Amino acid sequence: MTKSTRFWSGTAIVTFILCTGLLIAQSPPARQGAPPLPAANSPSPGNTKPAAADDFQLSASVQLVNVTATVLDETGTYVDGLKQEDFQVFEDGIEQKISFFSHDRRIPVRLGVLVDISGSMRHKLQQALQTARELSLALSPQDEMFLTTFNSDVDMRQRLTSNPLLIERALQGIRTSGDTSVYDALQMGIGEMKSAHNAKKIMVLISDGFDSRSKLTLSQIEESLKRADVEVYAIGIDDDENDPVVVVQPLYHIYHYMLNDLATISGGRVFRLFTGRNYALDNLARLLLEELHQQYLLSYYPANNSNSGFRKLEVKVDQPKAEVRYRTGYYPAGANATPGAASR
Repeated sequence: MTKSTRFWSGTAIVTFILCTGLLIAQSPPARQGAPPLPAANSPSPGNTKPAAADDFQLSASVQLVNVTATVLDETGTYVDGLKQEDFQVFEDGIEQKISFFSHDRRIPVRLGVLVDISGSMRHKLQQALQTARELSLALSPQDEMFLTTFNSDVDMRQRLTSNPLLIERALQGIRTSGDTSVYDALQMGIGEMKSAHNAKKIMVLISDGFDSRSKLTLSQIEESLKRADVEVYAIGIDDDENDPVVVVQPLYHIYHYMLNDLATISGGRVFRLFTGRNYALDNLARLLLEELHQQYLLSYYPANNSNSGFRKLEVKVDQPKAEVRYRTGYYPAGANATPGAASR
């Protein structure tokens, strides 16, 4: 090899090394992994151990499950002042570690009131409408409410509003007729709740009878309630069995099962009124809203669970003779079940 050849070869190598170093210097730094989601008992920043990549991937892919719980004593009164250690949460029978806990006493609510105006409500309509009216008057300025009536058809009388005057106007001129479409009314209410500003969503169903006209079936509306983050409270209005004029119709008492079923799935409860009796409906509305404005929130990251369908929830509370209400379960993100197919 000549001197000239050696010179140009050496020059090429030096040039290659310089260019490579320049490119490396100009390349952006390697992408840093996002910090892992904090655990409930995270160590202090000074003692934090760097998380492995696998830890971050697991945290990022796990769905945070929020469970709201209502705790009642033996008289049906809301139990206040409970702490995280008073609760246990189970998913498909496996106890979960509660990662976040809160007890809020004044949560804004989005309330949907569904009033049965079928023919059988003729002597009960004023009681039902007054109950809806008292609920609207008991709302705080931060709350919202919509009003739906149903018989053979479903009618959205007033979309979501925080103005009680609009609710009062929507309650005027209502008459009874036709059959009962409970399930279709609930489905319309679930749809209206999708635009909710407030986190807590409640539907109050006021009715005296079982469904006789809906296009949906009971299993389909159960499925919709399992997928919707909406609690159903039911107010059943019965004929007074102590009134000798009343002819008891056992068929109409089937709706007690229906109302309890719908309320239990979503974490709500059932109240029972009787036609012709005097009730302090303003007190009922106030007590109900006081309960609805409060909640215990229990959140957890599910332990390994291969069930991609409906996952059953159970909440226990360490409180003598207390009753705890909560939704019966949930679908994990991405679950796709056929309506009515989920087990309870």
